[in-house]
Amino acid sequence: MNSIAKLNYLMCMGADFTGPIRKLAKVLITVSGALGAVIVIYGAIRFALAFQKLDQQGEHQATLTIVAGGILIGISAVLGVLGVAV
Repeated sequence: MNSIAKLNYLMCMGADFTGPIRKLAKVLITVSGALGAVIVIYGAIRFALAFQKLDQQGEHQATLTIVAGGILIGISAVLGVLGVAV
């Protein structure tokens, strides 16, 4: 049996080649959402400390950190709604 015949045989038998890729995508999307939540919390703490010290530059950087975490959460949520993580 040559390689093309083997591939056709596996495809007809229902071999799932995309299963591991889908599992990896699901894990990466879940991890990015969790990482985004951690980054948002870290940014909120940085913002509180900068606000307490009246540090405008620190507040600005903390706000950007919060936005970056929100973007990560948003991307993982959108991909989940679109069904990429299924």
